[in-house]
Amino acid sequence: MIVSEPIEVDLSSDGAPVRFIWRSVWYGVTSAPEPWLGRTAWWHSAARAPRGGGVPLEREMWRVDAVPLQGTRVRLDGSFDLTRLPDGSWQLAEAWDDELEMRLFA
Repeated sequence: MIVSEPIEVDLSSDGAPVRFIWRSVWYGVTSAPEPWLGRTAWWHSAARAPRGGGVPLEREMWRVDAVPLQGTRVRLDGSFDLTRLPDGSWQLAEAWDDELEMRLFA
């Protein structure tokens, strides 16, 4: 599911996410974080991409598996795409709930 919400991320010494806080719940990363570059949806904010690189077209992404580190009413342990924005802040781009996937594809 597309989330696009701000999060806070704690990083390891090599710069990989180790935990993050989303909707007041801490999640611990349980797998090796996978870095990749995603495309920025520049067309949502501009009619065309400006010449000379005024808008970054790629964004730093990390796919992680994570579980809540504290009790929650709705348990969401699954895969998450974390995005580091150009200003250094973080956003949860997308989330996949393992239980929902099992119900849909079992």
